[in-house]
Amino acid sequence: MRIPMKQAGRMAAAIFFAAGCAICEAAAVPLSLSESVEMALASDESIDAAAAGKNTAQWQLSAARRAYGFNIGWRSGAYRIGGPDYDVNRARYSLGLSDDPYEHRFTNSVSAEFPLYTGGRIENTVKARGHSLSSADLTLENTKQVVKFQTTEAYYNVLQQKNLVRVAESAVRMSGEQLSLIENQFSEGAVAKSDVLQMQVQLSNYQQSLVSAEGALDVAKKSLLACVGLPHDTEFETTDSFSYEPFGMELSECLDYALENRPDAAAAQYTVKSAEAQKEAAKAGYRPTLSAIASKSIADEKAFRRERSEAWEAGLNLSWNVFDNMVTAANVNAAKYTAQRAQAEAELLLRNVRLQTESAYIRMKAAEVNIHTSSEAVKQAENRYIIAQVRYEEGVDILLAVTDAQEKLTQARTNYYTALYEYNLNKAALAKAMGVPVDMDVPRYVTARDEGKSEQKAFDDSWLHPEGQAKQVE
Repeated sequence: MRIPMKQAGRMAAAIFFAAGCAICEAAAVPLSLSESVEMALASDESIDAAAAGKNTAQWQLSAARRAYGFNIGWRSGAYRIGGPDYDVNRARYSLGLSDDPYEHRFTNSVSAEFPLYTGGRIENTVKARGHSLSSADLTLENTKQVVKFQTTEAYYNVLQQKNLVRVAESAVRMSGEQLSLIENQFSEGAVAKSDVLQMQVQLSNYQQSLVSAEGALDVAKKSLLACVGLPHDTEFETTDSFSYEPFGMELSECLDYALENRPDAAAAQYTVKSAEAQKEAAKAGYRPTLSAIASKSIADEKAFRRERSEAWEAGLNLSWNVFDNMVTAANVNAAKYTAQRAQAEAELLLRNVRLQTESAYIRMKAAEVNIHTSSEAVKQAENRYIIAQVRYEEGVDILLAVTDAQEKLTQARTNYYTALYEYNLNKAALAKAMGVPVDMDVPRYVTARDEGKSEQKAFDDSWLHPEGQAKQVE
């Protein structure tokens, strides 16, 4: 049994808080990336909206299919009779020349109708609604993938801002130590007052950068809490960190995978099929309809009595709207252009799939190169800073060399963490662009539908169970 999204989200949040409180009430609760994604998938409102859209499509398909069945109706009427003819009959009755005319009339009729031929209206409407349900299934999967990426991005932003806070703290610490050294040297008359002032300015600048970095970290944490559905004042601590793991697929392989697995691209194709079926359904207005009909009616001066009349009939009803003032032609043209628009949007989406995949791959590879170059730059900047400190303390060089080396070291560390951040973020963006599944194997779903399986059967066949997920990209 699958637990509803909102209920699962509350359960996940309750477990999250219970685990955190069990560790320590005052301590921040540990939060991993996988836990964040799981909580977001369980509580995000956009997923609830997509699930509601799927339920709507299911009931619309059910309504279309039920149009094949019997339509049974009951009609009842109650009337008061009067007028000149009635007055004449009353007069004739008083003279014994006619039966007693009744002044009230009650009628009841029951009819049953079964459609035999609708010109393709019902059949194509069922097809259209079925394709709409397939599109809704795939839209739900795409929404989950979007939520997963957004949560991953928010988590990575927290990691990046934490790293930048560490860099800023290191810069403040280095400047503070350097200022203490210079102040001691100044008290001994070894350096000029200008060196003290210059270092104080440098320290002030780094302190401002630290304040800004801490503010950015707070904002990133609030964004992550919003993604996972937790209160904005929740204290947590991330347990994951950035790492460099090479990506093993070539760009051509990524593009092939994306074109086969992107759920929104597949959903767009089903939208096109639905529009084409709706166009065929609209053409039913050009054709006749044939139904089997049976009915029975009774009438009397008292309700539900049949002394006055009782009759039944059964047979076929053929109707054909020979001229409808071009209403059908207008509906067909509207459906035709709806299908053309859906086709154009599907082609545009495929172009964007290629662009998104290529862009994420290129940015990831550029960040990969920057990781290697910036890590070497950090080592070189650290050595340069040490040398500049020694030369300044020995009076061989000026303070400007020390502050410049410190700035270069701070920038090199910032560049390294930024490269790690961009590599991991673009790797996650590439996974989203390729359509790496969350709950559904898209090619398996499409294959099942192409084989004629029902929407529900195709969905069940493509559902990725925890013990056997298919076509995952590492």
